[in-house]
Amino acid sequence: MTSAQILLPETSADLLADSPRRHTLRPSLFLWGATAAFVAVGAASVFHCMAAYAGLFSGCVAALTVIAALATAALGGERRRPVAFEIGQDGLTTWDRAGNAQYRRITGCAQWSDRLLALILVPAKGHPASFLVAADALANASAFRELAVRARRCAQEHL
Repeated sequence: MTSAQILLPETSADLLADSPRRHTLRPSLFLWGATAAFVAVGAASVFHCMAAYAGLFSGCVAALTVIAALATAALGGERRRPVAFEIGQDGLTTWDRAGNAQYRRITGCAQWSDRLLALILVPAKGHPASFLVAADALANASAFRELAVRARRCAQEHL
């Protein structure tokens, strides 16, 4: 299956969860916290390096520039994240904010306890893409466990 256009309004992501295997993704507080910590550490590192050589004012300007760049990149990444997914036999069908559906095979999987799942998804044509799923982004824990088991099985087939 390749990309298909599904005409849905942006706010109708909740309607995609009508199937028992289809799940909507909400913003994850865990991932937002990790992103905020990364931005803060990056800005502090740039500030300390620049302030030591060029003074406090230059350090503040460089740190604010880094904060703006990293925050813009994080917001862009959040907009590109799928809003829903459906677990298939050997992959996932993902839906973006515009309602485009794309089936992708799972070729890699890494799990961090029961909090985070990192998947490598490969479409029929194109480059592999990473897909992070935090447990708090799903409505129920059983969906996260089901996705983790399916991902591990699919990833083992590609070893």
